Amino acid sequence: MRKIIFIPINFIFKLKPAFICTALLFLHTLVVAQQKKTDSLENLLKETTIDTLEVNLRNDLSRAYLQKAPDKAEAMARAALKLAEEIHFKKGEANACNNIGVILWQHGDYMSARDNFQKALTIFSGMGDKGGAAKCYGNIGLICRATGDLPLALSYQFRSLRLREEMKDEDGMAKNYSAIGNIYDSQNNYTLTVFYHNKALQLWDKLGNRTGVAGSYINIGNAYWDKKNDSMALDQYNKALAIYTSLNDEMGASTCNMNIGMIYDVRKDHEKSLEYTYKALEVKQKLRDKSGISTCYINIANSLLQQGKRAEGMEYLGKALELCKESNRKEGLKVIYGTMSKVYSEQNDYRSAYNYLQLYGDMKDSLFKEGSAKEMAEMQTKYESEKKQKEIELLTKDSQIQALELNKNKLWMIVLAVVILLVIVLAALFYNRSKLKQRANQLLEHRNTEITQQKKEITDSINYAKRIQESILPPADAWNKMLPDSFIFYRPKDIVSGDFYWIEQKNDVVCFAAVDCTGHGVPGALMSVVGFNLLTQAINEVNLLKPSDILKHLDAGVTKTLRQSEEGKGVKDGMDLSLCSLNRRTLELEYAGAFNSLYYVSNGILTEIKADKFPIGVNIGGKVDDYTNHTIQLKKGDCVYLYSDGYADQFGGPKGKKFKYNQLKELVTAISTLPVQEQRNAIEARFDQWKGGLEQVDDVVIIGVKV
Repeated sequence: MRKIIFIPINFIFKLKPAFICTALLFLHTLVVAQQKKTDSLENLLKETTIDTLEVNLRNDLSRAYLQKAPDKAEAMARAALKLAEEIHFKKGEANACNNIGVILWQHGDYMSARDNFQKALTIFSGMGDKGGAAKCYGNIGLICRATGDLPLALSYQFRSLRLREEMKDEDGMAKNYSAIGNIYDSQNNYTLTVFYHNKALQLWDKLGNRTGVAGSYINIGNAYWDKKNDSMALDQYNKALAIYTSLNDEMGASTCNMNIGMIYDVRKDHEKSLEYTYKALEVKQKLRDKSGISTCYINIANSLLQQGKRAEGMEYLGKALELCKESNRKEGLKVIYGTMSKVYSEQNDYRSAYNYLQLYGDMKDSLFKEGSAKEMAEMQTKYESEKKQKEIELLTKDSQIQALELNKNKLWMIVLAVVILLVIVLAALFYNRSKLKQRANQLLEHRNTEITQQKKEITDSINYAKRIQESILPPADAWNKMLPDSFIFYRPKDIVSGDFYWIEQKNDVVCFAAVDCTGHGVPGALMSVVGFNLLTQAINEVNLLKPSDILKHLDAGVTKTLRQSEEGKGVKDGMDLSLCSLNRRTLELEYAGAFNSLYYVSNGILTEIKADKFPIGVNIGGKVDDYTNHTIQLKKGDCVYLYSDGYADQFGGPKGKKFKYNQLKELVTAISTLPVQEQRNAIEARFDQWKGGLEQVDDVVIIGVKV
């Protein structure tokens, strides 16, 4: 018998919660309204006689009714659209189209919803209404994600975000951050998913938007689910459910119930799973949310099939299949086909199992290829367009040249005669000059060969200096033994670096530092050797453990070594650094710094400990500086970050500006909950993304330690 290959049932039954109604939650923040507001708007509508005011009231009522009565919401929006078109009220027409798009999106009619969003976008753009255009870009992006076109979805969300940043619309920016996080979640990019959802959570918490905060809890829960941490995911879903329940928000609560049901299903508690899922289904059916209904059907089928109730399970899968086909919901179709293939295989109906397996594979390939195919088509169209434009420009220039040549025909004979005479005179000169040039070229070639050889020798010397510098830096195994839960992001600008990292341990106390010497390249590297040796001497020979004492010893040592105390002599270079000593038994951290501050994050809150504003070295007259010693009592889970100025000073981004310290603070706060290796990866990815094709401006070192 021919062997049938099928997908393991645990994989088929696992729908990602991030795919389930997260975009609907994003739209839902636009339409939540209380019953009192609805009654008030109804009364105003009865009293008004001004056409434009009536359009606005009907649009407001449409948004207010969406959660409780979607049929009324659609009737109000279509009435507003009809009246706005009759009186040529463009803004009212655009708002009505957007409202209709939201309603159709909820009902699963994605293509019609997109048509309405596009119509609204055209009107808003023509009016110069950035807020309206940003809203439509975001909504179209949600449709693209729902239909599987992730690159296009990301493009629309970034267009929306740029407009909202120009307007300083923080609530709108939070919605975009949430939507972008969900797109990266669909691509299984855990680091960027958490980064953007945390940015949305911070903004919504700042604005006091409890609905937005709840939506972020769900999205962060989805990220935990993707990492197979169902306990943390359940905690986030329950937080969101508590908020939605207090707000009497049925739509949000139903999504929480649906996700919680899936977690209990994975835990094999099918009774609880069905309890939560049926509760969610009741609300989804009331609101005519086809996407949510189909997801509930799939989850119910999953529970029933795992209990051996094949007939009932297949009945629910059939219902889900009809809804997903209606709305072209490809992710849902993929899961349904895979599940049916497995069920028929278990019943020994291999023909049906094979047919559904083929449909599963086709849908999986479609989801994978669709985005890249569209990008290639768009790039090809752009290329052809630019190519045609260049051809037109060349034809225009040729025509202009021909016209000039015709106008100058009468002068050619005179010019030709003059040219012949000049050629005869110049030929002799050129012959003589060619001989001189030949000799000069031979000399230049010889000089170039010498320069190339010298450059090679210099490069070889610098590369050897790099190996020497690397040999004095702490080895990774020694560093990890002293600070096991830590990372180092080290990126020299040139072959050798003026930045370096250092560590030593005595008994329970570990001393470590991030140091930035004056300059970079060879001068900075030479300074780094001086600094490294003086730091090691302070611990091992002078027996210093207090950071301020170590800095004072380093300050005096650099001044003496470089003869900076002698009038008019010596090198006027120094170094900036942040230095800590950590008692691994008591978790007491001491810190002192020269220009470079210390960041530490506890319970998601970042605190900056300022450094002293005088460097190491450059003490003319021999006077040694006194540095401030700071003591911090850390607790388990806290994170400490030391850094040089190279990361914050890097130029890049869309406007070619510096990254700056505020963005660095936001970044380390956002990643502080991640494992240390993922923190380092996120810091490296953000640096490369910001720098893009620009040149690195300085050496970079960042040390992160989690206690």
